Amino acid sequence: MFIVNHASEPDVGKTTVARQYAKFLANVGVLPGNGFVETTGSRLSNQGINGAQKLIDDVLNGGGGAIFVDEAYQLTSEHNMGGSIVLDFLLAEMENNTDKLVLILAGYAKQMEKFFEHNPGIPSRVPDQLIFVDYDKRELLQMFVKLIETTWGGNMNIEGGLTGLHSRIAITRLARGRGTNGFGNARALQNMFSKIRERQASRVEKERKQGNRSNDFLLTAEDIIGPPPNRAMNESKAWKKLQEMIGLESVKKTVREFFILVSTNYLRELEEKPIVQFSLNRCFLGPPGTGKTTVAQLYGNFLKDLGLLSNGEGK
Repeated sequence: MFIVNHASEPDVGKTTVARQYAKFLANVGVLPGNGFVETTGSRLSNQGINGAQKLIDDVLNGGGGAIFVDEAYQLTSEHNMGGSIVLDFLLAEMENNTDKLVLILAGYAKQMEKFFEHNPGIPSRVPDQLIFVDYDKRELLQMFVKLIETTWGGNMNIEGGLTGLHSRIAITRLARGRGTNGFGNARALQNMFSKIRERQASRVEKERKQGNRSNDFLLTAEDIIGPPPNRAMNESKAWKKLQEMIGLESVKKTVREFFILVSTNYLRELEEKPIVQFSLNRCFLGPPGTGKTTVAQLYGNFLKDLGLLSNGEGK
C-alpha cells in the first residue's frame, strides 16, 4: 500500500503503475487476487460509506486486490463534507483486510500535504510515496515518435524526420507548460497530436480541391508546427476586420508590434534558440462606445489564428 504523489496533471502514468503494482502483489502472493477498482476522492465523497463499502465488497468478492483513489485529497476537501467520514471508514477497512485489500492513493503533492493532516495515522498506515514528475522534453519526443509510428504503422513520413527540427520545436512548445497545474503530460501530447492531424487533414483536403495530388502519409512542417506567423496574420479575418475599423491607430500599432515579437520568436524557434518571453494579457481602457469589447474579441481570435490560443472566444 502506498501513495502515488504526482507533481502535475494526470497522464504521467500513475494509474498504469498502480495497476501493475496490484498485479505484482498478486503474482508474488501478497494478495490473493489481482482485482483493481479505480475511483476518485470526489466520487467516494458523493457515494458515501455505502458506496465505499460496495467498492470494497467488489474487490473482496473477486478474491482481493487494490482500490485506486485518484485525487484523494478531495476526501478531505471542505466542499465534500462527507469525505472525511468515508476516508476514516476506508482506513479502518484497510486495517481489517490487510491480507486482501490494498489502498492506493494519488494526488497533487501540495494538496496531499493537507490530506496527511486530516488523520495523524495516515503516514504510518501509508508509509511509502512514489513521486511522479512531468515528462522531460526527451521523453515527450520519444512518446511523440511512438505515437506517430503506432498510429500509421510506421508508414508516415515526416518532413525533416521523426526527431527532426519541426518535431523538436513542437515538443519544446509543449514542454513549456511543465511544472504548472495545467500541464497534462501524455494528455497534452495527445491534444497536440490531434491538432497536427487536423492541420494535415485540412491541407490534404485543400490540395485535392485544387486538383493537386496529395500524400496521405506525409506530415509537413506546417502540419507539425502550424503556418509561419506572416501567413497566419495575412489570412486572419480578425486582423483584417481590425484594420477596417475606423481610427484605433494606437491599438493597431500595438498589435503590429506584438506580431513582430511573435515573428521573432518563430525565427528563433527555427534556430532552436530560447524564445523571448512576453505576456498575452492585455488591458483595454477607454470611454464607452470606443470599441473595447469588439477589439478584445478580435484580439482573442487573432491569438487563435496565430496558434497562441486553442480557442479565441472571449466572455
